[in-house]
Amino acid sequence: MENLMRVQCLVILLLLVIASAKATAFDKEDLARLESTNQCPACDLRGANLYQMDLSGADLVQADLRGAQCVATNFRGANLTGANFKNANLLGASLAGATLSAANFAKSNLRVADFTRLNLSGINFRGANLYDTNLKGADLTDADLRDVYLYSANLSGANLTRANLSNSKIYYHQLKAAHLCRTLTRFWGELSQGCPAY
Repeated sequence: MENLMRVQCLVILLLLVIASAKATAFDKEDLARLESTNQCPACDLRGANLYQMDLSGADLVQADLRGAQCVATNFRGANLTGANFKNANLLGASLAGATLSAANFAKSNLRVADFTRLNLSGINFRGANLYDTNLKGADLTDADLRDVYLYSANLSGANLTRANLSNSKIYYHQLKAAHLCRTLTRFWGELSQGCPAY
């Protein structure tokens, strides 16, 4: 009886592992389509390996890239509107000129990634790693930057109007290089420097 219960438990565990693997596996046809056409809106690319791929100008609107490996991937000029990069690894990725409206970067690795002068307003970065990330001149109005690791990130000229940096790891001198207006922080409260009257 005890052996039968062990076998049943193992079968259930195996089925759960298989179901979980299927739930996080990317669609191979979608990846092939992206590689051949550079167009793959609403594609299922969960966990896909896009290491060093040249996806400049790609159409990845509403694509599901959760957990994808995008190390040193070139997304320059790509349309990533509504793309979901939650838990993805974008170490050293270039996103210069990309369209990122409503994209999700929660808990993603964005170390050394390039977001120079991009419109990132309202973007969810909660829990992301932005160590040494280039955010120079980026518009981070209303961005969710809670629990984000921002040490050494370049915020020179970045717009942090109404951005939420609660519990973020950041140095005060980094914030001084940015435009602050009703910017919420944990240690320094709400910050405003030259905030226009409403």
